[in-house]
Amino acid sequence: MVSINDVRETVLAICNKNNYGYISPDDFNLYAKQAQLDIFNEYMNQYNYYINLENQHTSGSDLADLAEGVREEIEMFISSATLTYDATSTGIYSSFNAPDNWYHINVLTYTGGTSPAEIAKGSKLDITRLANSNLTAPTTTYPMYVMSEEASPNRLNGTVSIIPNDIQTDVECIYMRYPVDPYWGYQNLLNGEPIFDQSTTQDFEISEEEESRLVDKILEKAGLSIREPEIYKTAAVNDNQQQ
Repeated sequence: MVSINDVRETVLAICNKNNYGYISPDDFNLYAKQAQLDIFNEYMNQYNYYINLENQHTSGSDLADLAEGVREEIEMFISSATLTYDATSTGIYSSFNAPDNWYHINVLTYTGGTSPAEIAKGSKLDITRLANSNLTAPTTTYPMYVMSEEASPNRLNGTVSIIPNDIQTDVECIYMRYPVDPYWGYQNLLNGEPIFDQSTTQDFEISEEEESRLVDKILEKAGLSIREPEIYKTAAVNDNQQQ
């Protein structure tokens, strides 16, 4: 993990040295959150890209090493949860709330039968067609689900819709979560600078090797906000060189 206090001190030092202006703690926390999400999304895009190339057999062992390197970066974001049934479910599906911090569902398992059954993912059209056939309709032994990112008053984080609808408990989920939002904690002092407060601080959840990229990305966003084109251009060049 990267210390958010170290990153903030570096960012402020660069801004002060070049008279770029002041970045408030609240603005810094907003830029820090966006910078971490940028790098997190890059991890996911890189991993999917390398895996697709591997599956197409268009590369040698070096690509496998690259994919493994990215996999190591994202493993810390793999989590698990027991899904909560939405009692307002109607129709052929039983609906469950997705985890509040989910990015991608990896595996769903129904554990309420005689043995655990992996729930296969499908499109709503395909599942509806299967459900209309006595031979192919999903069962508790071979269940299926569709995923929706849309929320509703009863399904705040998106919906996992499972068929058959008599599955209403014992659904386990392994998923990729978003990183926790970084936060530089501080105490306000009257007529003075904010003082760092470790007790309310959340550090970045990405590798220490990314500290310099975090600094550059935060400077990029700060440069756009305070309308300092020079700080934006310099930070953007540095960030591109490190990718």
